[in-house]
Amino acid sequence: MKKVLSLGMAVVLGLSLTACGGKMENKETTATQEQAQEQAQEQAESVQSGKETTQAASNVELVATRWSGGQSDDQKELVKGYTASEIVIDDVAYDKLKEKETLSMQKSGGGDYDLIYVAEVWCPDYASNGWLLPLNDYIEKYNVDLSMYNQSLLDTMTVDGKIMSLPTFTQTSILAYDETAMQRYGGEVPKTFDELIACAKWFKENEGTGIAIPAMQGQAAVDLFGAILYSCGGEFIKDGKADLGSDEAAQAITIWQELCKYAMDGASTWHVDDVGQAMKDGVAPISISLSGNCSAYLDPEQSAVAETVKFAGMPGVGDKDYVGTANFWGWSVAANSENPDEAFQAAVWLTSPEQEKSASLANGSISALPELAEDQEVLEKIPYLPAVTEALAHARILPTAGDSSTMLTGLQAVLSEIATDPDTDSAALIKSYNESCKDYQFGR
Repeated sequence: MKKVLSLGMAVVLGLSLTACGGKMENKETTATQEQAQEQAQEQAESVQSGKETTQAASNVELVATRWSGGQSDDQKELVKGYTASEIVIDDVAYDKLKEKETLSMQKSGGGDYDLIYVAEVWCPDYASNGWLLPLNDYIEKYNVDLSMYNQSLLDTMTVDGKIMSLPTFTQTSILAYDETAMQRYGGEVPKTFDELIACAKWFKENEGTGIAIPAMQGQAAVDLFGAILYSCGGEFIKDGKADLGSDEAAQAITIWQELCKYAMDGASTWHVDDVGQAMKDGVAPISISLSGNCSAYLDPEQSAVAETVKFAGMPGVGDKDYVGTANFWGWSVAANSENPDEAFQAAVWLTSPEQEKSASLANGSISALPELAEDQEVLEKIPYLPAVTEALAHARILPTAGDSSTMLTGLQAVLSEIATDPDTDSAALIKSYNESCKDYQFGR
């Protein structure tokens, strides 16, 4: 009987100890899970802050591609502060960037790039081809606060509810002028396109110069015309059809024609960099400049007008607000990246407030983070920031769906023809072109 009792007690005792041990093990497991969650949260906050990350080094090399130039050179230095992975910037000339990105993203089994620098007009095409990784799950996984980004830019990088890119560098057209030249003109800074045309005409007729604009056949001319069209209340597409035959489009093309008529000699072959060079050389009294080029105007080593250049928002049409066309870029994760988690966290870090501010102070670049527009240190570095903010207040992008790209490419030739021969019948030309687009499809 003792043996039976002893055995029974041993079993009970064993079961008790097992239960106790199970509870202890569960507590330890729960504690470990909570600790992991806390570490993940701390890691996510560290990455998004842009400060020295607390994440342990992963020994992963991430290759990022972007266009080359001064901003790229600065970013190569800034990424040395990221310790979670090694970020290698492979910068490419702008005119070769899309081609190189496309070739890499089409490769199976991993491409050349983990991080892709994406222009807003490229995003729908990249996304529809499945070349970019949707970021929604990663945003939730790492608890990324999306409120820090400009919402309209973030929406533009969203395709069918999937966020494809985190917006970063942004630029748009603004007025840049030589204050001493404007004093000779004797008028105020133009507030409407009619006033701007009158100003350009005065310089053309009295000083043999005129306004510097990017009127060569290319994207910059379409961007500028798009802003004029939107400011006139027009649209490229309406009810699924090309709408360049409207009265608003006729008004917009007339403004384009007048600007070209009173543009500086040679402007029909100028891109945005040529406009920038004319400003830096001190030969352009006034210009429609891309904001991304304006920091160079302030550099005494590069610019003859460093002490006299001023900036203003773009003019409107009559009493209507100016509606700019925003040109911006985002960091995306290549769908064929072998390190998607590490690449996403690097993209968050690259677009964080601290890193974006560092870039702004280094080279005058303007980020997609609204909070930096009120940062006094940034404003001192970028005196044209208020003009950019004003220009972007009602900004839109050019159409991207369906045959939009084909339509806009053809429009480049129309605008170039007018720039080359400002006496052409521009209204008839744009209506004729609209008719040629009648069979285009603009559904997504």
